[in-house]
Amino acid sequence: MSSSSVSSTVAMSLDQQLAEFRQRRFLAMPLAGLLVWSLLIFTGAFLSPKAQVLAIFIGTGSIVYVAMLLAKLTGEQLAFKSNAKRNFFDTVFLSAVAMCFLCYALAIPFFLENYRSLPFAVAILTGLMWLPLSVLIQHWIGVFHAIVRTVLCTFAWIMYPEHSFVLQALIVVALYVVSIAVLELRWKRMQAVKTQPASLFAQAAY
Repeated sequence: MSSSSVSSTVAMSLDQQLAEFRQRRFLAMPLAGLLVWSLLIFTGAFLSPKAQVLAIFIGTGSIVYVAMLLAKLTGEQLAFKSNAKRNFFDTVFLSAVAMCFLCYALAIPFFLENYRSLPFAVAILTGLMWLPLSVLIQHWIGVFHAIVRTVLCTFAWIMYPEHSFVLQALIVVALYVVSIAVLELRWKRMQAVKTQPASLFAQAAY
């Protein structure tokens, strides 16, 4: 087999994997984020500073696991397979998630200087994973989410740092609500396109 035919086969395989990746609902992960950050509003409003900090670390670190549980309700498959069986673009997205968590190394020194900076830094860093998602699914919502989240969280930190544990969580929750609504609209449109050929075929049969 020539090198050109090998590259063609690989490219075709990647095209198929990308098509499969783009057909997904992408609801479980943002829904998990919405639930966790909603809880962080209440921990930020009513708990002690030490408990607020612990809630940020534990809550944001558990979003992936909460998403895996929610995926059973949303009909998604979020149990990541071994490398040999995993969709290549799952690996790309997981790399983006890992990159965001590695960026905690930037948040921790600022947190040690000022504990109120923690929700601001985490809200910004974990929001970065929306950018590669936007590129992969070819939809504007990821870029919108990441940019607006960064701008609003930065503004809130500059203007009201003393309310960081509540305001940062409120901003993230609001953006999750918008993003989930947009992603669900995208999903419904894709389902409508899928059912159209079948309905046309049924009409033609009559």
